Amino acid sequence: MSMGHEYSDNLVTPWGGMKEMKMLIDKTGISKKLIELGLPQGKSNNSIDSISIIESFWVSIWIGCFRFSHTAVVRLDEVLRQIFGWKRVAFGTTFGIL
Repeated sequence: MSMGHEYSDNLVTPWGGMKEMKMLIDKTGISKKLIELGLPQGKSNNSIDSISIIESFWVSIWIGCFRFSHTAVVRLDEVLRQIFGWKRVAFGTTFGIL
């Protein structure tokens, strides 16, 4: 007896557990505390907000990135961007020199 396959238009990610981390960030209010610090804001209309940069760096670490160049995994994952509400994600060069 063979099982049929179903296809879905839903986006998937191997990092779905990050939804729990987003809930933790929201519950602790840490991003709001970071905003209160008065982080520098980019002056370019193409800049990425500081909170998104910090959160994407955290996520990179949580999923096992150990080089700045590996942060591209986060940048290219549409589901992670949706979970965290990021419009854009920084390149690895934002975090340090490659």
